[in-house]
Amino acid sequence: MAKQTAGALTEEKANGRVYTPDYIVSNILDLCGYQGEAVLQRHVIDNSCGDGAFLTEAVRRYCGAAAARGISPEQLGNELGKYIHGIEINQGECQKCLANLNQAAEQFGIQGVSWDVFSADTLTVDRFDGKMDYVVGNPPYVRVHNLQDYEAVKGFSFAKSGMTDLFLVFYEIGLRMLNRSGVLGYIAPSSIFNSLAGTAMRECLIGRRNIKAVVDLKHYQPFEATAYTAIMILTAQPQAETVYYEYDQQGRIPRAVSTLRQEDFCINGSFAFGIREDLNELKQIMSYSGKKACEVKNGFATLCDRFFIGDWDFTEYTIPVIKGSTGQWRKCLFPYDGKGKLLPFEALESVPALRSHYEQNVDLLKKRSLGPSDPWYGFGRSQGISDVYKRKYAVNSLLRCPGDLKLSLCEPGTGVYSGLYILTEHSLDEIREILSADAFITYISMLGKYKSGGYYTYSSKDLQRYLNYKFAERGQDGDE
Repeated sequence: MAKQTAGALTEEKANGRVYTPDYIVSNILDLCGYQGEAVLQRHVIDNSCGDGAFLTEAVRRYCGAAAARGISPEQLGNELGKYIHGIEINQGECQKCLANLNQAAEQFGIQGVSWDVFSADTLTVDRFDGKMDYVVGNPPYVRVHNLQDYEAVKGFSFAKSGMTDLFLVFYEIGLRMLNRSGVLGYIAPSSIFNSLAGTAMRECLIGRRNIKAVVDLKHYQPFEATAYTAIMILTAQPQAETVYYEYDQQGRIPRAVSTLRQEDFCINGSFAFGIREDLNELKQIMSYSGKKACEVKNGFATLCDRFFIGDWDFTEYTIPVIKGSTGQWRKCLFPYDGKGKLLPFEALESVPALRSHYEQNVDLLKKRSLGPSDPWYGFGRSQGISDVYKRKYAVNSLLRCPGDLKLSLCEPGTGVYSGLYILTEHSLDEIREILSADAFITYISMLGKYKSGGYYTYSSKDLQRYLNYKFAERGQDGDE
């Protein structure tokens, strides 16, 4: 794990320590094939082992296989010291790991094992490179702004892109540790499938074609941490196909969904998973470049909704505004003319109630994150302003099922905030028919943008692509 600065960060933030539930440990070892007699005289390492959840289970499995083979206790003790390996940066956690390993071995009558488990910064350890049959674990999640040795981390090729995270580097280290037939199994944030930070890692995996299996846990969160996670099984040898699993929350086991080629799930440099037919359509949607039947944009970004949106006594310089996320209408102070140009402040001051409203909140407005040329009395951002006097449809950007869709007609002279809006000549009923179909939920689920409560979110670009593709599919792509 990353080096620490005493007192600077919590242990969890500095070292990314999140304990792994036993059932996740078993899932990963099973998927890697670390079971039965296949484990005997095979090297396994957890290079961020914490208190030893993975290694303790590995010891149990090794001892069980050795007992079935009739290996003597003396030989078994020697083999445990030779084939079980662990690295942990925190000395206290390392000692807990050793105690847990001793306890597991003692259940099989084995004592006095010279464990190859030690405290060190994994980023500096190279003696296992090219030697491991299995690399398993739950690598540390430490975001870039919490990294204690930023320069050391950025020296790794998987950390070259975007706002990196330490777990990406552990994938690189883990792959480097594998021998020619080795297998790696990690659980880590599923953002790796589409984040900018994960670009270099995805490019490497695509080049090597070494993704053996993927388990997307989707909304299920086995950790107290808020990250959405996935299990990836990687191999040193190229794989012709990848097995995609979804997670059975009741049984706490992966369920195979489909067998995919890399060309199925690698889409525009990102990874998306599902059944092959759905992925084929996703690729067509993502690559659609035909006529635009719809344009989708983000609603107002005032950066101070409590000032601009409410139920004011004054009506001058206001418009009706709908909250896209709820479909509720309110009143919005709109200090712009019909062309979306900010009005002179003197015009607003001419309304006593409006002048008083500004005077009472001038400090609040000036505290916003404004650009150097943005006047203090206008919206914080320009989005949505120029389309106020156009007919449009407001829509929410958070769905769990078709019944969660909130789609509303907005006549010219109205605004949208906290949501998206659609500009199109198509009718409300046509839009609703497309977005209320199960196929839309399938589409946004494959984008992998999970939110709490079982919801999926999507961007204006995601929605625009989908609508334009679907109208083109119907022969309604805007051509005359």
